Amino acid sequence: MTHEEMEELLGAYALDALDSYERQALDDHLASCPRCRAELAAHLEVTALLANTSGDSPAAAPDHLWDRIAASLQDEPPVLAPVLPAGSRRRLALIVPLGAVAAALILVVGLLAAKVSNLDQKVNGLGRQASVTNVISNPEHRTVLLTSVRRPTWQATVVLLPDGEGYLINPSMPTIGSAKTFQLWALSRGKVVSLGVLGSHLTSVPIRVEPTMTVLMINTEPLGGTPSPTTPVLVQGNLPTGL
Repeated sequence: MTHEEMEELLGAYALDALDSYERQALDDHLASCPRCRAELAAHLEVTALLANTSGDSPAAAPDHLWDRIAASLQDEPPVLAPVLPAGSRRRLALIVPLGAVAAALILVVGLLAAKVSNLDQKVNGLGRQASVTNVISNPEHRTVLLTSVRRPTWQATVVLLPDGEGYLINPSMPTIGSAKTFQLWALSRGKVVSLGVLGSHLTSVPIRVEPTMTVLMINTEPLGGTPSPTTPVLVQGNLPTGL
């Protein structure tokens, strides 16, 4: 195999994805090619970094990794058969290995970003759960059950403190498409007012009610919500007096 063909196998070598014939040929080539040895070392470091991202604590990139990769790419590749002009051959030798390493590192960045996003979601979820627990453990909290006469299995619970702060919890509602959203409403002085959209998949969400509000209701609306109800109420419940 040519030197260029050997270079193309370095990434697969680092991932242990070569057959025995290719691996032996590349081992023989590496023994006499310092450039390929340096490039293989860079591939192996990137492979190790990718493997470390599967744990709970993402690993940092090894010190001076980019410096070593750049230094290894500054050496001229061995001159073999003059298939391409010298300038083109050098550009190809630089682009192929650097592209492979860059692609691998882009994947690392994506994996780390996903871990940060998942951790942020877990932290927010734990914070919300703790807040709900604090409300329920308060002896002054009130509970409002939103139910449906037509569909007894549809329901949601609202827990409220005397100041009107609270949470909608334990929803059991029909599945709706991603183009729609559940929306929470309240009856206040004879008028229906929106308390906000709840998304297409109901979870525990914070809410606030005012002393003038007497009834809570949930229906479905187009994504983004509407200023006034356009579809029938799914579940509703009367607010206790004295909030």
